[in-house]
Amino acid sequence: MSGALTIRFAPDMPAATVEVISPDLEVVQRVMLDPGRSTSVQVPSETSMLRVHLPSGQVVTLKDPGNLNRVVSLAMIQGRSPGSLPPSEEDLPEQSSVSEIRRYHRARGRTPRLATLLPMAPPTPLLQLRNYGSVELTGNAGTLPGVLASSGREAEWQVPHNPQQPPLALKILEQSGTRLDLRVPGDASRVWVRADALRDRSGVSFSVRIATLASTADTIAGYLQRGDLYSAEAMTQWIEEATGLLFDKMEDPYAAAVGAYLLLRLKKFNQMRDWARNLAHRFGFLPDGCVIWAWQLIHQQPSNAAEIRNYLLMAVDRGLPLYTEGLRLLTDGLRLMGPDGQAARDAVIKSAGVVLWSSPLTASLAAEPGIAPPTDPSLHDIAFASEA
Repeated sequence: MSGALTIRFAPDMPAATVEVISPDLEVVQRVMLDPGRSTSVQVPSETSMLRVHLPSGQVVTLKDPGNLNRVVSLAMIQGRSPGSLPPSEEDLPEQSSVSEIRRYHRARGRTPRLATLLPMAPPTPLLQLRNYGSVELTGNAGTLPGVLASSGREAEWQVPHNPQQPPLALKILEQSGTRLDLRVPGDASRVWVRADALRDRSGVSFSVRIATLASTADTIAGYLQRGDLYSAEAMTQWIEEATGLLFDKMEDPYAAAVGAYLLLRLKKFNQMRDWARNLAHRFGFLPDGCVIWAWQLIHQQPSNAAEIRNYLLMAVDRGLPLYTEGLRLLTDGLRLMGPDGQAARDAVIKSAGVVLWSSPLTASLAAEPGIAPPTDPSLHDIAFASEA
């Protein structure tokens, strides 16, 4: 029997795309939902299925024949009973596999209160992750105090809510002398870092998770990083969301930048208008606005070489883009400038060091003075907390 299928995301769900699938496996409609939100879709049969595309890349098919009012929760997807707590860090052995660590982060990302259940040391600026290394998070006002948990294997920061502050800097100094430098959005609300000995390979896993005030932007950034765009049609609601993020740039320039990157990737220039230019001029601490506007011009006004050049060089002067997407576009744009942009491109590459291209945020490895360039076998896993 046909009818209106209501889909609601429980509060523990991340923002994600849902495909409504008919019994003959045709896609009826693709929608995007945020935690706690719902939508209705006309379906040809009450036996229609849901295919949920999680930010981590996992795809889950949910069947509930005869039910036209469906609530999707992370507990359901993970096969847990409603109200039960996900696995805690106590389930992680001293030596863990990569999949076990990522599974822990997925649970940790959706249950912020989990951290309060763990024994923690008093707040301190420089945190020692056992004998694996040290970590600190720095903002404009100096080093932010964090807390240790998980028997000294995890550091966490609750960041003051200020989406208009400049990016934060996270530094992990590994025992080997390798230094990981990561740029963190100024709208971050929660950051945590773990160091775990790996069971299935030599070395240590250094993992970082970041939650910002704009969870939808976090999800979009993760999808952009993987190139998981499906098609322009599948992203229709995301485009609308991105337009809203860009329009509200004065409230949260970081979410606006993510929205602009999405529209740029999908070549929805009419919806971008000239907001990226405003983003570039109003937030000097965010090189991404300059990069986005330069690339919008490259697509729409390629003959305007002087303005394109000015914005690319303005981005270089402001420092490395916050998002890895921006770093790629900046180096590509400077390459398009030919000999005129070679010196600037060389400077960006030198400043970036050994880039971790798998990270959605600009991250690089370097060596402390007097130490050889990084060649350690450590694993570096950086993602947004929304990647359930």
